[in-house]
Amino acid sequence: MNCFNDYDKKYPDLVILILNYFSSSNSIVASKDRSVSNFSEQYKVSGTNGYSYIYQPLIVDRICKKLCECGEMTCIRNDGGAGFDNNYIYFKKDANFLDKNKKKLSYYFNSKVYGFEYIYRTYKNSVIPLVWPKGDGTCAVATGFKFEGGIVTAKHCIEDVDNLQIKGYTAEELKKAKIYISDNEGLDIAFIDLNRFEEPQLFGEDGDVMQEVLVMGYPKIPAFTDFLTAEKATISSMASSRITPTVGAIAAYGEEYLAKMEAMLITAKIRGGNSGGPVINSNGCLVGVACQIPNYQGEIGDYDDLGYGIAVPVKYLKELIEKKPKVKTVPDNFFRDFDE
Repeated sequence: MNCFNDYDKKYPDLVILILNYFSSSNSIVASKDRSVSNFSEQYKVSGTNGYSYIYQPLIVDRICKKLCECGEMTCIRNDGGAGFDNNYIYFKKDANFLDKNKKKLSYYFNSKVYGFEYIYRTYKNSVIPLVWPKGDGTCAVATGFKFEGGIVTAKHCIEDVDNLQIKGYTAEELKKAKIYISDNEGLDIAFIDLNRFEEPQLFGEDGDVMQEVLVMGYPKIPAFTDFLTAEKATISSMASSRITPTVGAIAAYGEEYLAKMEAMLITAKIRGGNSGGPVINSNGCLVGVACQIPNYQGEIGDYDDLGYGIAVPVKYLKELIEKKPKVKTVPDNFFRDFDE
């Protein structure tokens, strides 16, 4: 991120400004006159030593090049030097596309330009620990995350415990919420509907095989109940029949025959406490939810052999939130205030 001089922190709207300037629908500046230096000229400030740029042309050109690498922009003139006279073009879907969707697209394009470091910093506070006491006096931890005005977690984190604490939420607030689960018993996700929308909002999209992802959660680490880990991975497959837990990229998609669902296999180590955590791609979008092996009885073998992890694709979560097929009831005293 150093090559961008922390512009993602200082100027969160800069990428949108650049896209608007180089947009094919920008009629204020003629296409032939658009350049990196002319963009920066618009944002000068006076000082004791004359004028200086707010947005340095060198950094602006790096951002443009990154957008070209992502396929979002096209370079139509390259001066071969420092890049100050480089000219780019961005084809909008419609004239008001960026303005109508500014907040959502700011997260999206910033993620593409600044990468997983930006994504982690943006969404880390949206990933929260779920805690419950164990019989030996210690606590067990799982993961949840804020999404669509509620909390997403693994279903077994609610069904397999006697009471639950969620960081940042009072027992009284949680008690009023409805908990939705799928009518497919093998689908290990739950949505606690609180109607409490907070920024930054995490948006969902389908993941692609070989796409890099970030997995965040609270794995079991001795003596810690509030230890957020983040690991980069790859979607390895959408896995068939043999599905195994771990951290990486999307490796594959495939039908999990016991749960009767399509599962996402990732090259990332998903440990016990990671259950319910988000799987976020390089666009800064949610592509899946980390979960445990559905209906695993132990007779299929060691699921750690291949070093993969399993996640529920985001399409199942979207369907659950939209259709709300089944309400999960819990005792009145199920939720407790989070013990800091």
